[in-house]
Amino acid sequence: MIRIINNQRGVTLIETVAAAAIIAIIMVTILGALLYGQKMIVFTDTKNNAGADGQELVDNIMSSLTKGVLPNAEALDAADVINGSNFFYDSSKPKQYWYEPVDINGKSVALSSAKGYQVHVRVYYNNGESYIELEAFTKKHGTGDLI
Repeated sequence: MIRIINNQRGVTLIETVAAAAIIAIIMVTILGALLYGQKMIVFTDTKNNAGADGQELVDNIMSSLTKGVLPNAEALDAADVINGSNFFYDSSKPKQYWYEPVDINGKSVALSSAKGYQVHVRVYYNNGESYIELEAFTKKHGTGDLI
């Protein structure tokens, strides 16, 4: 026969330790997920800000080129690099750009025969570990047909 113990009012040490361990594991998991989520929110915000800065730089360069004025690196608060091969992270100038005269097919040509400009922008963020690259085309001297 099975004997039933009538006195079951207490909790054993093993039960207490096991319950505390389970609660600790759950809390560490939840806290880790919350911290990871916060990190991703900050990272995404930084990336979005870099994208907005890059788009603003592209717009300013395109505006200058459309008016027939060559962009001024100091006024744009960005570094003008040559042929894009010199893109590198510089903490003082994390925004960099270059542009090239192109024909109607997008091939590089001399400035005199260009129909427009291909604009390249790179904006670094996350202490230079990441960047956003944007490209755009603008017509030479504003409105009018490209042909």
